[in-house]
Amino acid sequence: MRLSAEEARLLADRAVHITPADAAEAVVTSGDSALTRFAGNRIHQNVAESDTQLTIRAVLGKRTGVAATNVLDDDSLARCAAAAVEAARHAPEDPDFPGLPGGEAGTLPGRDSTGVRAFDAGRRAEAAAAIIAPSAAAGLVAAGTVARNLYTLAVANTLGVSRATEAGDVRATVLPMGESGGNGWASWLGADTAGFDAAALGERAAGIAARAASPGTLDPGTYTVVLAPEAVSDILDFMGYLGFGAKSFAEQGSFLAGHLGDQLVDPRISITDDALGADTIGLGIDFEGQLRQPVPLIERGVARGYVTDSYFAAKLGVPNTGHALPSPNPYGPLPLNLVMDAGDTTEAEMIASVERGVYVTRFHYVNVEDPMKLVLTGMTRDGTFMIENGRLTRPLKNLRFTQGALDALSHVGAIGSERVLIGPGEGGATLVPALLLEKWAFTGQTG
Repeated sequence: MRLSAEEARLLADRAVHITPADAAEAVVTSGDSALTRFAGNRIHQNVAESDTQLTIRAVLGKRTGVAATNVLDDDSLARCAAAAVEAARHAPEDPDFPGLPGGEAGTLPGRDSTGVRAFDAGRRAEAAAAIIAPSAAAGLVAAGTVARNLYTLAVANTLGVSRATEAGDVRATVLPMGESGGNGWASWLGADTAGFDAAALGERAAGIAARAASPGTLDPGTYTVVLAPEAVSDILDFMGYLGFGAKSFAEQGSFLAGHLGDQLVDPRISITDDALGADTIGLGIDFEGQLRQPVPLIERGVARGYVTDSYFAAKLGVPNTGHALPSPNPYGPLPLNLVMDAGDTTEAEMIASVERGVYVTRFHYVNVEDPMKLVLTGMTRDGTFMIENGRLTRPLKNLRFTQGALDALSHVGAIGSERVLIGPGEGGATLVPALLLEKWAFTGQTG
């Protein structure tokens, strides 16, 4: 059973107080998730899971050790604390470790998850049926998921931190497939059920799949593209993972290194990490119990900053923005709630403005070739179409690409006026518009 924010906070406090170390930190994550999965136009699985995990970080001088458990009786907590201390004894010293961050006590107001809690198996089945119906009517076979998650995060330490919060989300995906090789895709993510139209989601995906039947080929080359929000989200995810964190910046592995204050992309591009925005699903604290701050990363095309945790804030001599991940991790702090500013053009207007180009529903199997230049490689998937004389015309087989994202974002034709929340949920997602980019390099077909 998921713990409330206050229950989780008290558990974290208790774990800290029984840890025999110079300093200690406890992180409690408690979740309740449920998933309804469908394939072949019918529901075939309904599962639910609840779990609470406690992680203790023990500090002995400049050494730290971590242990975790999901068995929460007093004896198990004591064993977990002892294991964390023992791990610290055997850990190498880190001369740069600044100690645990300080803070305050209290339970932060979470987002309203009333609709998420009410989204039970019956309502998920109704939503799945509404999603499936347009595909079934069109002779397509649909697969996908309808899910809801409720989660609690609490953090306490011996320097006064004792904070907790909770949130939730609803997510749905659908992949319709036709006999003539046409696939479609649509997804929905929100902090509540408000705005979730299952039938419209199914209709959009079925429409893409029907249009994508019997795809043809396209010669390799550089084309104008209209990227739907799913594809734009992939670009932002890699920007966040490779460049917007303090660890890669400190190690000179980020495309921001040496370029703060420089014009990196089109001046219409602005990107912020904002966990508390009204249209996002982020949590108000990080995994050190620090308040998450909105951080301008790209402002009117100019590189402005990166996100930090207590370790890298001290190392770089900058403020802590509250973006710590669970310790230990090899990534350092990362942005989990990237937001790109909207523009003033609808997706239909973008398409109408293109004489010859390619429309991309989403990308697949994206990897990085050059992190410093943010060169990405991957393929299109589930709805790729030619744009000719301002109209979507023939469907295309999936295309391979190799493209520098910063270069592509320096040749922006238009930015969508509507933004969509994309991502796995559970506190992390991107809020992005569609983009019209004037240069995108396709290197071949996938088959």
